[in-house]
Amino acid sequence: MFLDHKNILITGGTGTVGKALLEKFLSYNINHIYIFSRDEQKHNAEMNKFQNHSKVSFIVGDIRNYNSIDRIMKGIHIVFHTAAMKIVRICEYNPSETFYTNIIGTQNVIKSAISNGVEKVIFTSSDKAANPTSVMGISKLYCEKLVSHANFIPNSNTIFTCVRFGNILGSRGCVLDLFINQIKTQDYITLTHPDMSRFILTKEESAELLVKSAQYAIGGEILINKMPNIRIYSLAKVLIQYLAPRFSKSPDGISIKIIDKQPSEKIHEELITLHEAERTLEFDNHYCILPTIHQERWKQYNLGQSKKISKEINSDTCSCMSEQELLNYLLKKKLI
Repeated sequence: MFLDHKNILITGGTGTVGKALLEKFLSYNINHIYIFSRDEQKHNAEMNKFQNHSKVSFIVGDIRNYNSIDRIMKGIHIVFHTAAMKIVRICEYNPSETFYTNIIGTQNVIKSAISNGVEKVIFTSSDKAANPTSVMGISKLYCEKLVSHANFIPNSNTIFTCVRFGNILGSRGCVLDLFINQIKTQDYITLTHPDMSRFILTKEESAELLVKSAQYAIGGEILINKMPNIRIYSLAKVLIQYLAPRFSKSPDGISIKIIDKQPSEKIHEELITLHEAERTLEFDNHYCILPTIHQERWKQYNLGQSKKISKEINSDTCSCMSEQELLNYLLKKKLI
């Protein structure tokens, strides 16, 4: 295994994706795993859970402070950079804080990784970076550009790559948790638009993609899993039918209430824009968006094992799961 005997750093390691990575890495022959986060409450909870694992260390720090991240970067081989402000509404009301955390924080990780000779840095992005309409999406797009460009900094051997996710079901604050809580506590579910659609994956699938990306990344690319697509209205209907009886309620007694959409919220999400499609390669299970600079290096991305795509990939035009397929998916992934 390529991660054998490596020192791993996970920024934002007490978050959903970071915890999924840690759980996965415990079965590997890794030398040491460092969990880096500024949230002491989450650190305390995770330390209690993993106190018997001698290969795991929890470090309180902030990516916005260069010295904070640099002191832990020494001796690290692989960085999984998951730390970020991710809640769209919070970012919208706090653009300056989003800038310092997401953009300055990522630049600090890049600078420190190069300075300390880190082998690879894997950055976690979002489909909201594709044609962004929100502060969060804009910050993620900017970070993708920073990470891609970092591969071409002179006198650096560090490989940087991006992984772009859809909506991670089971993450804190996700729509799945919101709907389940609403079914449990009230007689209606709130939905901002009846046609809204999203690409989805589980936290375990996100961790798997990050590990694969770390193994195969060449540098500068954006890697995207082929993910299932759902209508949020269908998710609401499925959860009502399946979960209402669990809470001693009748499905007929729970309605779906349409409320106002947030101004920055999209009805459909792009996974790959039309502009990006011009430089996107399609493989069996994933897409690879090539960098916008140094096209002379594109030949290194296994062009012979891929095919070009001709149009954007978005949740409106991609086929959505049926309600039965969605229920089967939720049950198979143990999400409900």
